[in-house]
Amino acid sequence: MDGIRILALLGATSLVLAGCGEPQQVLQSGTMGANGHVGEVVLRNVLVEAPAGGPWRAGDDADVTLTLLTDADRPDALVAVSTDSAADVELLADRDCDGRSEQVDRIRLPAEGAVVEPGSVDTAYHLRIVDFTREVLAGTTIPLTFTFADAGRTTLDVPVEVVGDGDVPPPVTCTAAPSPTPDTTTATTAAITTGTSPSRPDAVLRGRVQAGVEPGCLVLATDRGLFLLLGGDEDVLRAGAEVVVDGTARPDQATTCQQGTPFAVTEARIAPTTR
Repeated sequence: MDGIRILALLGATSLVLAGCGEPQQVLQSGTMGANGHVGEVVLRNVLVEAPAGGPWRAGDDADVTLTLLTDADRPDALVAVSTDSAADVELLADRDCDGRSEQVDRIRLPAEGAVVEPGSVDTAYHLRIVDFTREVLAGTTIPLTFTFADAGRTTLDVPVEVVGDGDVPPPVTCTAAPSPTPDTTTATTAAITTGTSPSRPDAVLRGRVQAGVEPGCLVLATDRGLFLLLGGDEDVLRAGAEVVVDGTARPDQATTCQQGTPFAVTEARIAPTTR
């Protein structure tokens, strides 16, 4: 989808190719994560968690949140991440939807517009930087190199969260699929629920509402990527709100917002709080 590629270019100010020995880039509090793209894959809002009470020190581990999506017509996968600032970077996913992430050999991405079968892709995932080899301050960046099975390789300077940032996205969660009923079978994840329509299934999305890059546009940030919200209750769909929306994905619909997969909202509600 061209809108995804355009968004990736709009976020290019956060993309920096890293070289060995470069000084840490200092960012201001409130900065969102790094954005970039390689081939047909878009990396969105890549962010290292904040250290507690000081810098990350040699030997520490830190989690990295991110959103991955592709507008290719076939699936892809993140197969490796590396950095010169730590001994290793692990790929983690909650494939059992039990709230516990386990190390995996790849993070699977669905083809653009594909109807996702439960268990065929990873909807709840993150990275873990293992054993920092140097001190890393909050508000600076570290280089992370991402390797995809088909799209290739790219390096981003990824910011380290500053404690108190108000725009840090919520952690990704995974909800197990409910038991099927005689009339409908619904496969649920934290991001998208496929319904019964054979042509374009109805869906349920959960995520945080963000202001779009164009005036008057709202997008929903989920662990499956960005969705452009079309319609819905304006009292519920406000920037910063954590919501659940019902509706239909319309990836072929033309819009002026140039951002996210269009999603026609039939119902919107504030997301229930989870502990």
